Amino acid sequence: MKLGIITDIHNNVIALQAVLGRLQAAGCEQIVCCGDIVGIGPFPEETVQCMMRIPHLVAVRGNHERYLLEGMSDCVPNEEGMGYEEMQQHRWELRQLSAASMRFLEKLPYNACLTVEGRRIMVLHYAMDARHRYINCVPRPDASTLPRIFSEIHKDVVLYGHDHTRCICQAQGTLYANCGSLGCPAPDHNIARAGIMELTDGKLSFTPLEVPYPVEEVLAAIDRLQYPTADEIKRIFFGVQ
Repeated sequence: MKLGIITDIHNNVIALQAVLGRLQAAGCEQIVCCGDIVGIGPFPEETVQCMMRIPHLVAVRGNHERYLLEGMSDCVPNEEGMGYEEMQQHRWELRQLSAASMRFLEKLPYNACLTVEGRRIMVLHYAMDARHRYINCVPRPDASTLPRIFSEIHKDVVLYGHDHTRCICQAQGTLYANCGSLGCPAPDHNIARAGIMELTDGKLSFTPLEVPYPVEEVLAAIDRLQYPTADEIKRIFFGVQ
């Protein structure tokens, strides 16, 4: 069985469509999303609607879904490290989403457990505490740090996202896989990242994907909309200097 793995789409429907086309062409039978469908990019409603059309989708809630659904601080400083302009960006985004899109997001769990070809798979956005706050955050994790980050999870595969950086490695009998952000390409400029996990006859493999797409269309939409933090988003998440 082939699973298409995506994470951190961040309102980038153009990149999402390019990746879904590649995953379909590769024969993926199911799509798994590790959270942060929304946030940052210029196409919140279009992105959620695109996700809603994916058959047999497995998706979990990321921190950006939590901001929309559970609220966020009104003061600075706060535990999210969020400034006033970033709060305004999330409020702008909320106004763009239809009632149907909000209902879809509200149904997303914080994690999902799958069993495929006898392998136990955990899908989540990142390691969390009981309050669904992210913990054990380590920049550029590797085989020496991943078992500690996800110390409470005992599965054959852990699929995660959140830090936008690709990391695929085996440690202590578990495959940890973050295929990297689909929708925030910096520093890759026009590349959407994804992955294909194949499980056949007890064998497991994970192949990272890099899918080029017309990022200039995304940047043009950001310029046209000029929503809060637009210039900062272009610089940090799209590598525009």
